[in-house]
Amino acid sequence: MSKWIDIGSQDQFAQGSSACITVEDESVVICNVDGQLAAVLNVCPHAHLPIGEGELRGSILVCPFHGYAYNVLTGRNADFPNEELPATTFPIRVTEAGHVEIDIANPSDHRLKTSDS
Repeated sequence: MSKWIDIGSQDQFAQGSSACITVEDESVVICNVDGQLAAVLNVCPHAHLPIGEGELRGSILVCPFHGYAYNVLTGRNADFPNEELPATTFPIRVTEAGHVEIDIANPSDHRLKTSDS
């Protein structure tokens, strides 16, 4: 069941930026990729360290600890797209009033998807 939580106004998340926020005790990175918002759990799947302080390069967030890079729109590892340890993403939307909402109750499990889906 979806549980959409308001996390602020769309203009709080500037294009090309990333910001760490806490939503219901979860640390989440909100990224703005060319006007499209993405939400990623603030945990690098490689070593379980926070990824949120990493550099956002387009749609790629690079972990500051070991350089693992993840596409924030898909969760996939940018260097090893078939890797079984994708980043966890969350559904995110912008309301007509310009508020950003995240569905923290429904993380995406990218391991279930294939390149054909």
